[in-house]
Parts: sequence; C-alpha cells; structure tokens
Amino acid sequence: MTRLRAAIGAEWTKLWTTRTVWWALLSALVLMAAGAGQYALYAGNGDLPASVFRDGLVPAGSIAVLALSFAQLAFLALAMLAMTSEFSTGTIRSSLTWVPARGRLLLAKCAVVAAVTFVTGVVAGLLGSLVARPLLDDLGTSAGVLTQSLKIGLYLAVLGILAVGLGAALRGPVLTLVVLLLLIVVVPPLLQVPDIAVLNAVADAMPGVAGNHFLEGDSPLVGLAIVSAWAIAAVLAGRAVLQRRDA
Repeated sequence: MTRLRAAIGAEWTKLWTTRTVWWALLSALVLMAAGAGQYALYAGNGDLPASVFRDGLVPAGSIAVLALSFAQLAFLALAMLAMTSEFSTGTIRSSLTWVPARGRLLLAKCAVVAAVTFVTGVVAGLLGSLVARPLLDDLGTSAGVLTQSLKIGLYLAVLGILAVGLGAALRGPVLTLVVLLLLIVVVPPLLQVPDIAVLNAVADAMPGVAGNHFLEGDSPLVGLAIVSAWAIAAVLAGRAVLQRRDA
C-alpha cells in the first residue's frame, strides 16, 4: 500500500507538470460553457426533445448533460494522454524504472486520472448549469443541479479509467483517440436504427450510450455498470499488454 501511495504521488506530480493537461481542462470548461449556452437557447426556441422537460420545466443540470457531448472530448484527450504520452516521449522507461511493478503503475495512473476527471467533471457540470440557468429564464429550474453534476463527475472518472486502460493497450495517442471516439461518439448513432432491436441493444451496450442512460436517469445503475465493465476490461487489457511487451 505504501508503494502504491508513492506511485500515485509520483503520477500526480507528473500529471500537473504537463502543460497539455491544463489546456485540456481549460478546453473542457470552455466547451461545457459554450455547449450549455447553445442548448439553453435551443430549449428556449422549443428545439429540444420533450424528454428533457420535467413537469414543463427544463432542469439546468439536464442542459449540462447535453453539453457534455462536447466537453467529454477534452476529458478523453486528457485521460488517454496521461498514458500514451509515456510511450510517445519514451518516459515510460523511466517510469518503469521508478515503479517496476507494471500493474501498480497502471493502477496509480487510473487513480490519479479518475480523481482529476471526477473533480473537474463536477466543476464542469456546475459551470454548465450556471451558464444555462439564466438563459432558460422562466422555462428553467435549478432543481437537482448538484446531483447531476456529481453524476457527470462520476461518469467522466469511469470514462477516464477506460481511456487510460485503452491507452496502455494501444500505446499510440492517435489510435487510442480514434478507438475512443468510435466507441463513444461515432458507432452508437449508426446502430440506433428504428425498429431493429438487435442493433439498438448493441448500441445500448456501448459506453457512450450507457453513459447517457446513467446521466439521464434512464436505467442509471445498468448504465453505470456497463461503462464500468468497459473500463475494467480496458484496464485488464492494458495491464496484459504492459506485462507482455517491452517498454
């Protein structure tokens, strides 16, 4: 346990001394604010689906969830770069010299990324709600903002672990980002074809759609379990590759 705490401390220092992290976090907050403003204006114009409304009002937290479709891209970039940058720059050799237990190194990275994405995800959720609420005017409500922001943080933390594990398995930043985008953004809408239950079931089992179910309150526990299963599978795959292949 002492060695794991030391590894987590090292990864924490390493993460915050990387300039890319700061840019990714700033981009995430900007995307959240911009997306929340855009969706709040859509709501005012009646251009959002009826499922967003609660008792005739639009919760500001629900607008933040919609805006997360933009902001999560920056969080994904941050999470996967925490792992893939080690291979791109060659610092993985130094990291494994300091922490020779490869499973422990991967676990430390997952812990740090999960903590950072959870806290900043909660902040992003609150920011999105704060931007959306005045734009919604009489159509909006602040009910459940904190709960929704905590759910956003939790979803992003699990998604961050998924990105770290996938980065360890694939190693390359471009390939890792492409696979993440395919799993979360690109493939699910292609599978959600009306009246084809099998394809819709496959889409529901993918991390992006399952995450939406969790955030929107539609089968939340099942959605969180599916995203967590993807994250665990990615970490196990990343650990297997780290153990088998040379740095």
